[in-house]
Order: sequence, then C-alpha cells, then structure tokens
Amino acid sequence: MSRVELDEIDRRILGILQRDARIANTELADEVGLTPAPTLRRVRRLEETGVIRRYVALLDPKKVGRDLTVFVDVSLDKQTKPGFETFAEQMRRRPEVLECYLSLGESDFILKVCVPDLDAYQRFLVDVLAAIPGVRNTSSTIVVKQEKYTTSLPLEES
Repeated sequence: MSRVELDEIDRRILGILQRDARIANTELADEVGLTPAPTLRRVRRLEETGVIRRYVALLDPKKVGRDLTVFVDVSLDKQTKPGFETFAEQMRRRPEVLECYLSLGESDFILKVCVPDLDAYQRFLVDVLAAIPGVRNTSSTIVVKQEKYTTSLPLEES
C-alpha cells in the first residue's frame, strides 16, 4: 500500500472531517476556502484512495454498559504464521475485542478489550483466551481512568 500525497487543502479537509465527519459539504468548503464541487471531488478522491477508510459514530462506553477496559498482552507457544493468523482471526470475531495488534517484544499480541465488568472480563479470559490452543500466557492491565482519547491522526507534513 503506497502513501498518498496530500497537499495543504487535503490535510485541512481531513483535519475537519476527523473532528466532525457529519459536516455538510458546503460548510466544509467554506472552511477550506473552496467551492462545494471541488471540495466534494477531493473528499471522494480521499475515500477512493483509502485515506478515508470509513465514517463511524464514536460511543461513550460507560453509557452503553461497557464500563471496564482492559489491555491484554498475549504470548503464544510458537511464533508461526498459522498460529498468528489463527489467533488474529479469532480475535476479529470477538465483539469485546476493540483492537488487536501483532507486536514485537515480550508479547505476541496486544488487545484492547471492553466489557461490562470484571466478571465479564473473567469469563472472556477463561472461556475465550485460555481456551485458544497455543496461548501460552496472558497479562492484563485494567484501565482505571482514561486520560486521553482521540481517533484523530496528526496531519502535518513529514
């Protein structure tokens, strides 16, 4: 996947859409100093090239009954391609796993898990993670307080 070249207007459009993806095209055009038609063409190009992957609504976990966030380091018995693929596929199927990263270091995967409470996490740990063949070890870190959360990527030139 190659990098997409972005000019200053593209970066401004992306910055605005990261803050408010529901902004009207006319309002977006005003903010970036273009007319609506070229603004819409730019947004479509950013979508078609995969810079904009999708649009989502960000929910407050506590307001939907997901009060507990846990980061889990997972180590596998063997570091093999089939083992990595099997584990990753199982994690993609689990709705409580919000993020799953193949990592280098002491663990093979890092998970972000969001569940209603400690009992639900214990069930996930015992019934799901520990039941996967090849999982050697897990280490859980329970989040006490979220100090920063953003989905916005920095867009300055590098």
